[in-house]
Amino acid sequence: MVNLNVIARVEGLGEIVESYEDLYTQLRQLRQNRARLITPRDEAFARLSTRGTEDIGKSYGTRTSSGFEYAQGQPLILRLESRLNDLKLARLAVEANRAGKYLSTESAKEYRESLRQAEKDENKSPAERSVIVLPSRDKFTITDKEHWEVLKTILKDQAEQYFNLNGPITVYPIPKDVVDAQNGTILNYMWFSNLDNRSDFNGNSGDLNIDSRARGIVQMSGRPSLIENIYSQIYQIDNLFLAYKKARKGKSKD
Repeated sequence: MVNLNVIARVEGLGEIVESYEDLYTQLRQLRQNRARLITPRDEAFARLSTRGTEDIGKSYGTRTSSGFEYAQGQPLILRLESRLNDLKLARLAVEANRAGKYLSTESAKEYRESLRQAEKDENKSPAERSVIVLPSRDKFTITDKEHWEVLKTILKDQAEQYFNLNGPITVYPIPKDVVDAQNGTILNYMWFSNLDNRSDFNGNSGDLNIDSRARGIVQMSGRPSLIENIYSQIYQIDNLFLAYKKARKGKSKD
C-alpha cells in the first residue's frame, strides 16, 4: 500500500492527498487511503480555502471525479460522477489511451441513460443536478453572462466566489469528427486546469495512461490520526508486556 502525501488540511473537507499515477492506479491508491477522487466543487473550495497558504490548484490542475460522455451527432453531456470512477472502466480507459484511442463502449446505451437523467434533472436547481447537457459540441466559454447555469451545476455553491477569483472558464471537448467516427459512447474524464491556466475544464485529454495529478479527500475520521497511531502502538506494547508476564508466570509454576 502506498501512503499518499497530505498536501493540506481543509476545514469542511478533510485531508487533501495527491497521487501522481495513471487513473486506474490513482483510484486504487485513493481507496487504499480511504479517500475519494476530488469533485470539481471540492477542488474549487480547496483552492479558495488555501489561497495564500498551500495554494492548492495555483500551479497544478487535477483529474476530477466528473466526466464527459459523447455520442455520434449528439449534444455533449457531463456527469458529475463519471463512470470512469469504476475500476474496471478506468482500467479500460487507461488501456485505450495507451493505444492512442479514447474509451468507447459497444453502443450508445450509456449515453442514452445519461441523457434521460439529464432530462429529469432539468427541473432541479443547479445544486441538485447530477448530469447536464452542455450547450455546445465545440469549445465554449462560461462567463457571468453566458452559460452561468453550467458553472453553477459543476461548482455548486462555490461557483460565484470561484468565478470572482478566476474569471471566465473555457470547456474543451473532444473534436466532433473524432466523436462522429464511432457508434458507441465515448467516456472521458474532466481535467480541472490550474489557476495560472485559467482553470479550464478539459474533456479532450487522452492521457489517462500517463502519470498525472489527481487529488483526493480523506475525511477527517477516515484514517487514524497520529495520536491514534501512537495509542495503538502503546496498546500493542502493553499487550506484549502482559503476554510476557503470563509466560514468565507459567514457567515459574513448572
